[in-house]
Amino acid sequence: MAANQSTLLDNSAGPLTFLGDPTTLAVLEAAAKTFVKANGQAVEIWAASRDWFLEEWGRDTFIALPGLLLTAGRYEEARLIFLRFAEREQHGLIPNVIHADQTLYNTVDASLWFIHALKAYVQMTQDWSFAIQLLPMLRHITSGYIGGTGYQRGGTWYVVGVDPEDGLVVSPPQATWMDADPSGNGSSIVTPRNGKCVEINALWYGALRFVSRVEKQAAGTSDSEPIEALADRVQRAFRKKFWNKSNACLYDVIEGDPHGSAIRPNQVIAISHGDDLIRPEEQRAILAVVERELLTPGGLRTLSPRDASYHGQYDTTAPMAVKDFAYHQGTVWPWLIGPYTDALQIVGRARDLSESTIHHEVGRVIAPLVRFCLRSEFKSLPEVFSGDPPYEPGGTTSQAWSIAEVLRVLHKIAPTFSRNETVKI
Repeated sequence: MAANQSTLLDNSAGPLTFLGDPTTLAVLEAAAKTFVKANGQAVEIWAASRDWFLEEWGRDTFIALPGLLLTAGRYEEARLIFLRFAEREQHGLIPNVIHADQTLYNTVDASLWFIHALKAYVQMTQDWSFAIQLLPMLRHITSGYIGGTGYQRGGTWYVVGVDPEDGLVVSPPQATWMDADPSGNGSSIVTPRNGKCVEINALWYGALRFVSRVEKQAAGTSDSEPIEALADRVQRAFRKKFWNKSNACLYDVIEGDPHGSAIRPNQVIAISHGDDLIRPEEQRAILAVVERELLTPGGLRTLSPRDASYHGQYDTTAPMAVKDFAYHQGTVWPWLIGPYTDALQIVGRARDLSESTIHHEVGRVIAPLVRFCLRSEFKSLPEVFSGDPPYEPGGTTSQAWSIAEVLRVLHKIAPTFSRNETVKI
């Protein structure tokens, strides 16, 4: 078995009352604590707590922060992490990874995930004063993207910036979370995704709307008007350009990567983090495609099995030159269950379903991952699973954003199951 442990996913249709059991929540919360590290006066979130990635990654930090810290009410530690990364911002970009000996900025989305994590913090605490404290840095991010920014890697300057024609963000190859390159030198990037990426522009749109709100809290409407106008332009362009009529879903990348019509999970982030970016009827269509092509008991596949580039097995023990070609080409990532179930809830409410019905639907989706965590010898969740049954676990045995997103979702729905409600779906 090409797995990193003996535990396998259990997708049995048993009762879901265990989701409301306090001991279930306690196991996931204990796992969450293993990623939060004190380093002198600093607080860090490591991307993993076992095996490798035992360091800070900007993207991972801010995807994981709501589930690891905000759900536990650890707001002071969250503020320290925001401030720590704000101090390292350069030309609108925050670090992709902070190694012991160097800091790398080769990412288009870490700054955008920073803003969305801050938005989650404000929604939970109503602490607008902290958002206003960070407003200069938020302005650096938006002005950096609008005016053009970038990073140097391997002696080459890579540009990140907004297309002045439509307001959409254009990014270079290997700048998103799908960044595998078995060569390590940029010569064999598996999923370049250069151009205008669907989740990057959804995050950009949501970030603009939030920064506008912070501007209004700080100084009034007039200071937010340019940002609002840009957000309106982004929304119009996104709706016009990203809808893939032939597949009834969103393009993954436009105006760049020739494989941009591939059916990938990034489009659910346009629902979960894009506010009113997409029309309700299109949201429903996107979810239908994602459920049919990508949903597994362990999360979402990174590519449809119908795609010629699909790899259904991920073998952690294989050489990098082998496993990197599967890493984002069909391999399942548990963290994506967070955006997917957020999208389920958004669409469910638009359909006027009851909260209890929505929670039961979400519960059925996350139950296999919760069971896996409870039964795993590591009492955690791995980085990935294979895309084909039986969905063997792979990668690290304890990954921060895997636990964080399942825990964040579980916190939302657990009260429904603690009341032992039954709903016919």
